[in-house]
Amino acid sequence: MADSAQAQKLVYLVTGGCGFLGEHVVRMLLQREPRLGELRVFDQHLGPWLEELKTGTRNVIEACVQTGTRFLVYTSSMEVVGPNTKGHPFYRGNEDTPYEAVHRHPYPCSKALAEWLVLEANGRKVRGGLPLVTCALRPTGIYGEGHQIMRDFYRQGLRLGGWLFRAIPASVEHGRVYVGNVAWMHVLAARELEQRATLMGGQVYFCYDGSPYRSYEDFNMEFLGPCGLRLVGARPLLPYWLLVFLAALNALLQWLLRPLVLYAPLLNPYTLAVANTTFTVSTDKAQRHFGYEPLFSWEDSRTRTILWVQAATGSAQ
Repeated sequence: MADSAQAQKLVYLVTGGCGFLGEHVVRMLLQREPRLGELRVFDQHLGPWLEELKTGTRNVIEACVQTGTRFLVYTSSMEVVGPNTKGHPFYRGNEDTPYEAVHRHPYPCSKALAEWLVLEANGRKVRGGLPLVTCALRPTGIYGEGHQIMRDFYRQGLRLGGWLFRAIPASVEHGRVYVGNVAWMHVLAARELEQRATLMGGQVYFCYDGSPYRSYEDFNMEFLGPCGLRLVGARPLLPYWLLVFLAALNALLQWLLRPLVLYAPLLNPYTLAVANTTFTVSTDKAQRHFGYEPLFSWEDSRTRTILWVQAATGSAQ
């Protein structure tokens, strides 16, 4: 974000603006930012993606320095913290809760490095001599319109005759957050960085709203149930060791097929570990630091997501 020629107007650059969250951030800026003077969207798909994320973040920081852009909000992830590979639960934690972040999968490793680069850049002098002000937002599991994995679960249920089978204990809770509220938090953070630079600079914030804590499967059924699917089993129907074996088999197939086709199974060792480990947040840091309140209630978020799943799959009832 940088000041435009007119002091009252702002120029925003949204990187990844054509993605799931990026599109919602763009819409939110158009609808809710009264000082928007110009909106620029950048989205480019290159590979390999791990190196791209690391190099791309450095490039964004350098671009801020060279162009005199003073304010940078980075979209991080809860997975920078956890769940870790040891399966330690994170129960109603906040930004200061001690937790052993141990990762092997490329995604959390790369996000953690990129977040560190952004926070380390806070205070760096940009063109013109003023300091760069940065912060990072860590969404928990995002859901809402455009969520491809939700659509994949729906299609999987249709292939199984309208049934999904429980694989994770209902007692394993996860924090989820509606994409519209994540986008709104980005807009508020960017808007307030200038006035609250001392307070917000170099800080991290979990993204949260009023969405209930559920297991991944039970939470997804809040939207897939009204679309005609049913979840079978009060307990997991397959033993955990078998899920581990299937996840490892999927990972092996993915590696073997990589030169020929893109094989991206929903079940792999990383997604199994994440889904099977409690990770919930309870914090008001964003509210205290820059006045964040969810724009969409749980009821509104649920309704919007159900309508999207129905429209996207042609199952409107």
